[in-house]
Amino acid sequence: MRLLAYIILILIGSFGIALCSNTVNKLDFNRLFYGDIIDPQNYIKPIGMAEIGNFSGAILENDKQEQFFVIVGDEINLENQVFYIESISPKGIVLKSKLKKETILTFPDLAKIIQKKDEEDWRNPKLPEIDLETYKQLARNLGAPSFFVNSIKTAPVTTRSRAGRLGIVVSENLPVVILKQLGLRPNDIILEIQKIPVLEIDRLFSELKSDSLNEIFLEVQRDAMLRIIRITQ
Repeated sequence: MRLLAYIILILIGSFGIALCSNTVNKLDFNRLFYGDIIDPQNYIKPIGMAEIGNFSGAILENDKQEQFFVIVGDEINLENQVFYIESISPKGIVLKSKLKKETILTFPDLAKIIQKKDEEDWRNPKLPEIDLETYKQLARNLGAPSFFVNSIKTAPVTTRSRAGRLGIVVSENLPVVILKQLGLRPNDIILEIQKIPVLEIDRLFSELKSDSLNEIFLEVQRDAMLRIIRITQ
């Protein structure tokens, strides 16, 4: 009888330890898949509402004092976390994370509206270009297979985004299957790779040569909206 009671106590004790262990080691799945969710207010600040060309939106400034224009529906990349521009009003900008958490960025001056710019202010008659071989090397660095690279027969068209930022247009003649694997579509305008303007080739190639690079983030303009695309290596 004593032996039986001893065994029962051991089993109960083991069960209790297991329960405690499960409590301590409970996984935070949101943190596992999304990492530590950052506070956007630590990385960007709103400058004011703005009208540029035919678009109404707002100007944001990052921690490097670089300003950029956003509209409702855009996606922005902050520390490799993607936030969606939910709304823009005189009260401020509402950002939404992948976990649907909202952050409101309040304008310092509710009455301030950035002066409207004409397209001619930022559309130069002569745009910088990327030669064919450089374009092919860029595709290789993004993980495109050889047959895709060989299918590139012409240098990319250089253009400007809705706010005048320089970018390159994804050709309609490239294999759609591979474009989908890269998260791209024909006529996308690639603006930045790893937060580096796509036409700053030397900086870009230096960044993409890193062996520790597990993922690559692209900022593109698609159907007049900014989109963040992640390519895993």
